[in-house]
Amino acid sequence: MRNRHGASTSARGMRESDERYVPGEVVHLLRDVRVGDQVYEIGTRARVLADHGAIVVLHLHGSSAEVVTCPADHVSRALERIAPTPVTRAA
Repeated sequence: MRNRHGASTSARGMRESDERYVPGEVVHLLRDVRVGDQVYEIGTRARVLADHGAIVVLHLHGSSAEVVTCPADHVSRALERIAPTPVTRAA
């Protein structure tokens, strides 16, 4: 995938400047995020509270849920689970 400036970008985690996260949208962390003594690991689920362009405000899921800000390129949209296709068996 190429962005407007011709540089190659990854399909996950990168976004065009006009693409925004929607409040309430579920995302995953692409990098560890440290909040005080707590470290939220890659893959931690979070809910978007606000999108300020380069910075997003997140409510991190977990036993000690936190509200944090982080760079927008540190998160990726959560992909919806695809229901498995039923396998038909020959009779």
